[in-house]
Amino acid sequence: MNNINYQQAYEEDINENIKTQLKLSDRFFDLTDQQRRLVEDLIDVGYKRAIEDALDPEILADTSALAADMGTQLYNFANLINSYLPSDNDEDGT
Repeated sequence: MNNINYQQAYEEDINENIKTQLKLSDRFFDLTDQQRRLVEDLIDVGYKRAIEDALDPEILADTSALAADMGTQLYNFANLINSYLPSDNDEDGT
């Protein structure tokens, strides 16, 4: 999993009213071990689901095929441009 800053997510992204209503500390490291683990697990689950939604396998397969096709087209375009450039022999006059 990516390097997630749980402290920053907890202290900056979680609504202060929610922490107050649940009688949780404003500071991540003032939470009990169980509370910290719960926060970390919730953040991990949210992260995993967001990634799964964003990285739908069908969409990834289509994107991969499109990228491969674009790469081929760019390679062919570069070869076309190079065909109009003078060769090294022509520049030397030989």
